[in-house]
Amino acid sequence: MILRREELTLAREYAQRTQTEALTRDQMKLVMDRGRELFHWYKEHSAIHYAINLGVVVVLLGGDYLILLELPRLLLGAGSTSSLSAVLAASLVCGGLHSYLLYSLGIFSMHEGAAHGIVFPGTHPVSRALNWFAANLCRIAASEPRYYSEHHMSHHAKFGTEGDGEFLNFVLPRRYWLTLLPFAALLNYTDFVAHRPPGYTRGRIVSAVVALSYHLGYGLLMTDRFGGQFAILSFVLFLPHVGFFLDRLRQFSEHNLMPLENKDGSRSFGVGFWGMLIGGGPWGSPCHWEHHLVASLPWYQQIRLHFYLKSLLTEAQKRQFLLEPVIGYPKLLLRLWTEPGAFVSRHHRVD
Repeated sequence: MILRREELTLAREYAQRTQTEALTRDQMKLVMDRGRELFHWYKEHSAIHYAINLGVVVVLLGGDYLILLELPRLLLGAGSTSSLSAVLAASLVCGGLHSYLLYSLGIFSMHEGAAHGIVFPGTHPVSRALNWFAANLCRIAASEPRYYSEHHMSHHAKFGTEGDGEFLNFVLPRRYWLTLLPFAALLNYTDFVAHRPPGYTRGRIVSAVVALSYHLGYGLLMTDRFGGQFAILSFVLFLPHVGFFLDRLRQFSEHNLMPLENKDGSRSFGVGFWGMLIGGGPWGSPCHWEHHLVASLPWYQQIRLHFYLKSLLTEAQKRQFLLEPVIGYPKLLLRLWTEPGAFVSRHHRVD
């Protein structure tokens, strides 16, 4: 993601003019103590950790098989004699679910595997091979793990500064709206993209070949069982859009209008409906604030830390860092669509 210097300037001005209730020193000590406990547990139970993440990989890849080859049988039956409206409805369901699942797999692979190397940690050759596999699984979703890893790690190391590779603390809505254009996941309507570089690097070409091969294989099976119309509609209309739209919503709203400090600069969607949808599922990024607080924890420990952290917060902090149930995310999104522009109009003019 290209750093917009005008957005960095606006973020600094907004932070100076906005009152927030940061975590106190005592709260941070409790969070760090709990984080160390969770970290030591995961390091001491490596077999359980491996089993959990192997289960995630099986669920994601097995789920994709069921979505693309078994669910259509329930919706369409065998053969290719269904009406266009039935095929379109089935492709909406199956293509949309497939796109969401690849979004979830992409976050898990890029974030836990490529960036942090904690899917299958260890120095044994088998561990290294498994972690390489986990880090590159995102290529079937046309994501480029090395590019993502580089920018994500600078995001942690240089949060809220010019060196932040994913600077997101003041994102003007016009950058977000352009991601809603058709095939924005593939075409450079905007630089508000995190899963790939803007140009066709060697890594992006490799990812494109892997993604095309994966979908061509499934596409041939889908065509044979349910007709080419269903396969084309599923992959062309819905695959490049649903997951990408959710991913852009996530990054638009995780840090936007939050303080420029790592410990207070993120939100947590939690593990309710919105966290599972926008965050990409439990192994995605529903507890992003917790990840920034203790970056070494795997995804399931971030969820455990989330529930502990909630018990420490004041009501004002809960409103600042967490989502209100049910209507919380729509309210947040409306604020993020309107408040940055209003702030610019009141206090700053961007050329």
